[in-house]
Amino acid sequence: MNEKTFDTLTGMYFTVDDPDGSYATGQVVRLADQAVYMVRFDGNEVPLPLELVSLGEMLETTDEGYKLWRFFETTEERDKWIDWLDAPSKPRVISLVRPTK
Repeated sequence: MNEKTFDTLTGMYFTVDDPDGSYATGQVVRLADQAVYMVRFDGNEVPLPLELVSLGEMLETTDEGYKLWRFFETTEERDKWIDWLDAPSKPRVISLVRPTK
């Protein structure tokens, strides 16, 4: 790596959406090479091994244009996002009848 390589993702926490509608969480551990990062996905019982992920993979979007990877500076920020994402939506009732005078 050269001196001009900027590393802004190391230490960031993330969520990444899976095609089945679920998501995974983890942390960017370090820059491995130019535009390639070592990440660790969260495991249920034991830490999972590091995986290499390219910046291109992190920038991928769905067919509708939604980002698959979301980055957070702290686990608290990420947990707030997950809580919001997992919260059931509140149904809204909209009246389609015009009031009469």
